Amino acid sequence: LGKLIELSQQKLGFMWKIANASVLLVGLGLIVYGCRVLGDKQVSQNIDVVQDSVAEAPPIDWELVKQPYDGDTITVKRNGEKLKVRFACIDAPELKQPMGKQSRDYLRGLISNSGGKVGLNIIKSDRYGRSVAEVWVENDGALELAQSKMILAGMAYPYERYKSDCPSWDAVEASQEYAKSNKTGLWNGDYQKPWEWRKQLKDNK
Repeated sequence: LGKLIELSQQKLGFMWKIANASVLLVGLGLIVYGCRVLGDKQVSQNIDVVQDSVAEAPPIDWELVKQPYDGDTITVKRNGEKLKVRFACIDAPELKQPMGKQSRDYLRGLISNSGGKVGLNIIKSDRYGRSVAEVWVENDGALELAQSKMILAGMAYPYERYKSDCPSWDAVEASQEYAKSNKTGLWNGDYQKPWEWRKQLKDNK
C-alpha cells in the first residue's frame, strides 16, 4: 500500500510538471501572438497615415511613351499631347549612382502593373520645361501615389527642398519613416543623396 501511494504521488508530480509546461507554452504563444498583432497594427497604422495624407487621385489616363530613364522622370501622352514629367515630392538616385538602376526598374514595375498608364496631378513646370507632378498608379483596382510607393520601397528620398510643390507631403514623410524603420532599400546602407551627388559632380567640373 505504501508503495502504491508513493507511485501515485510520483505520477501526480509528473502530471503537475506537464500541466505547468503546458501553461508556459500557452503563455509564450500568447506573447508571440500579441507581438505579432501589435507589429501588424503598427504597420497598419503607418500605411493608414500614408493613405489618409494623399491628395485626391486623378484619372489614370496618361499613357507611357517609353520606359522611364530613371526613378523620377517619365514621358507620357494623352489625346495627342505629350509631356515629360518630373516627379514632385521625391528625388531618386541618379542612374550612375548606387541603387540608381534599381530605382528606375522599380518605377518601371509600378507603371507596368498599372497597365502602362498613370494619373497626373500637375503642380507646375520647371526651368527645363518639364511638368512637375504627383504621379498615380493603379494596383489591383486601388489608386496609389507613386511617390509614396517609391519611398516605401526605399527607392527614392523625400525632396524637402521642394516640399511646397507637394500636396501629399505628409504621406511622403510618413512613407520615409516606415522605410527607415525597416531599413528598406536606400536606408539599408550609407548612400549619398542624389542632390549631394549632383552638386559634387558640378563642383568637380
